[in-house]
Amino acid sequence: MVNDTAVERPGISIMGDGTVGGGVVGRLRINGEGVINGDTDCHLLRCNGSAIVNGSLLGRLARVNGHLKVSDHVEMERIRINGSLDAGRNARISHIGMNGDLSTGMDLFFVKGVVNGTVTVQGNVEAEQMTVRGTLSVNGHVQARELNLTLIKQISSVPEIRSRMITVAPTKLAKLFHSSRRGHLNAERIVGEEIRLENTRASVVRGSRVHIGKGCTIDRVEYTETFSADAKAVVKDFYKIDSI
Repeated sequence: MVNDTAVERPGISIMGDGTVGGGVVGRLRINGEGVINGDTDCHLLRCNGSAIVNGSLLGRLARVNGHLKVSDHVEMERIRINGSLDAGRNARISHIGMNGDLSTGMDLFFVKGVVNGTVTVQGNVEAEQMTVRGTLSVNGHVQARELNLTLIKQISSVPEIRSRMITVAPTKLAKLFHSSRRGHLNAERIVGEEIRLENTRASVVRGSRVHIGKGCTIDRVEYTETFSADAKAVVKDFYKIDSI
């Protein structure tokens, strides 16, 4: 991801409010409000406050307590954020840990991601392991090896989900107290091998081993091995098929 050719990488620090040019940087530190004009390739970004990058951001590690806004692409190896990340176009991040809001104007790619908050993607999502505790809103499809979605309060919406393992459920606390903080997932199509759903509305669910739990309304379930449904779930039709 990062350009590791023999280029001197100066360090840049912004204390308070400041504006600097982009380029190849070693460490970029912001304590306050910083604006970086131009594409930026940095080994380490540390921000306590807010950072605006007018261009693309490439790097190895970003640690942000506050807000990071990038007008173009984001390509990082690791990001840890308490606050928000807003990418104007694609975001490609190997490992991401977030408490807050993640949004992209185009596609989102990552290997492993854990987000406590909201994920809003205008395009598609592709991941190995994806865990969201909050709200997931995707205009395109989600394709992952493992997807865990814990629903909180609001409506999550994904037209199509494809993943080997898919788990969707409200929080344990919401289950215990029948709380109004239970969220819901709306989807057109959900396809996987191991599928366990609660509080989900979908047109088609297709999988090898499928369990439809409480709070679900599913038009059609297609399964190859096993199918079960909670007494409080609504499944209009279900069929055993030969293959997914």
